[in-house]
Amino acid sequence: METTKGFVSFVGAGPGDTGLVTEKGIQCLKKADIILYDRLANPRLLRNAKDSCEFIYCGKLPERHTMRQEKINKLLVQHASKGCYVVRLKGGDPSVFGRVGEEAEELAANHIAFEIVPGITSSIAAAAYAGIPVTHRDYSTSLTLRTGHTCKSNAALHGDGQLLGDTIAYYMGMKKMLVNCRELINQGKPADTKVAIIQWGTLGKQKVAEGTLETIQAIIEKGHIESPAMMIIGDVVELRKKLIWFDKKKFSGRRILIAKASGNPFAMEDYFTELGAEAYSFPIWKRKIYSFTKEELKVIMHANRLTFTNASSVDILFRQYTQAHYDIRDLPRNIEYQTEQTKKALEARGIMANKAEISDASSIVIGSQSDICPEKEAYSTHEWLADKRFDEINKRMLMEEDWETVIFPNKAAVTSFIKELKKLDVHHLLDIQFAYIGESVKEYAMEHGFSVIDEAVQSELKRMNWRD
Repeated sequence: METTKGFVSFVGAGPGDTGLVTEKGIQCLKKADIILYDRLANPRLLRNAKDSCEFIYCGKLPERHTMRQEKINKLLVQHASKGCYVVRLKGGDPSVFGRVGEEAEELAANHIAFEIVPGITSSIAAAAYAGIPVTHRDYSTSLTLRTGHTCKSNAALHGDGQLLGDTIAYYMGMKKMLVNCRELINQGKPADTKVAIIQWGTLGKQKVAEGTLETIQAIIEKGHIESPAMMIIGDVVELRKKLIWFDKKKFSGRRILIAKASGNPFAMEDYFTELGAEAYSFPIWKRKIYSFTKEELKVIMHANRLTFTNASSVDILFRQYTQAHYDIRDLPRNIEYQTEQTKKALEARGIMANKAEISDASSIVIGSQSDICPEKEAYSTHEWLADKRFDEINKRMLMEEDWETVIFPNKAAVTSFIKELKKLDVHHLLDIQFAYIGESVKEYAMEHGFSVIDEAVQSELKRMNWRD
């Protein structure tokens, strides 16, 4: 793939679950200079982008477009013409009702190179997560994918009717659901044909409603099922009774925020997501690395004892020693660590360090700006800054979901959570129920207005399985 002269990758983001995107898609995101992303593309995927990458939101809602298609086409041409590597991130598969043909045609007309990276299409994935295989030897030997709404330019394509395939999947069909159901009945489909509506398929906020062509409209209105949702029609829907699996997860349907004060891995988010929750880490951080002078490196090298507070600081310091052509075998014999991750980072470099203890012995502390005590002799390797590129994403995520609980791993996370909520003008989450790690964190959170503990989440945290 040649990207130096301007190139566009149309990348399928998959149906929502971040584990259902291709490895090639992730590699494209890591290299991108510009990412234009849709509403249905999981914004968590943007965390793979490099720090210099620009995000452009092209979200579309029913009857309300954040950005018109003509504008999107123009931006793709504009940025690629400047020599940028552009990723157009689309929910599901870009070639299945993703308008990739129109956008690619615009690039071809302007002699801009591009590629199409397929993704798992939403109908098949959402049905699978709902316990519905779209084909089955005893129920269905064919599958038809249809758009739930037509426009003047493609109305003629429906001349053969809609009754094609044992299983029929409708995309974007919520607005015209009743019309489509009636049309299928008029064309001979029995009124008692099974129907499943799957909202936000493959995510922790997934909701499924079941009915028939005749009853489904009333059922979704009662259950408040809205767009985005897939409609699956056919006898295979009956299999959900036997094959339901995703809905059985321990925290299925729960909405949990994880407060963060640094850019450490998203282990806790991954853990609760695996348990079926809609989990989201907030805020997102990026790292600003400090460079040491040769004099500072010498001082550290000749210390009696070194204490590392985190694994990132180990990586940064050792990298700078290598760049300065120092021999790390000249480091002090007495090296200590404060966390298990730090211990592992040191062991990876052949250093068997000791657990840091409270002592009067002199030591130089190496860590991030936020975890260094001013009264100790210390050197900061980096600091974590809130990534402003995610402000728009975070505000949309926080406002559009009914978040139930926030997890505070440490005191700094309480502080950063409150600060970023106020910055984004999202005040309704300032008294959300919470869970915590450590009694001191609990007390600190309560001092700052959080009063109700989520006992179910708290009990899960005490099991300590999230640390594995």
